[in-house]
Amino acid sequence: MSIEITDDLVKHVARLSRLAISSDEARAIKAHFQKILAYISAFQSLETREVDPTFFSMEASNVYREDQPRSSLRLEEVLKNAPQSSGPYFVVPRIVGGEAESDTGREGESA
Repeated sequence: MSIEITDDLVKHVARLSRLAISSDEARAIKAHFQKILAYISAFQSLETREVDPTFFSMEASNVYREDQPRSSLRLEEVLKNAPQSSGPYFVVPRIVGGEAESDTGREGESA
């Protein structure tokens, strides 16, 4: 299968990419696309019938530790380094929306 790289194709790809390119840039891109396709087409001549399809080029396995329940940190210890907290919650500055959209009525208050 061969794809011909035309000036119209280069312009189309540039338009889809929202790129404004000059005629000189279009010629350079066209030549670059042609080199890429020539390189990739070399892979089509490789014999792969005897090659097993794999996800990894070498044997791999995951090593997981067993899940073991452990006690958690105490709430006071978790919150001691927080700049601001309210009850069991961290208080952080509002970064989405404005004060008019606030669910709590006060900026930074936990919901």
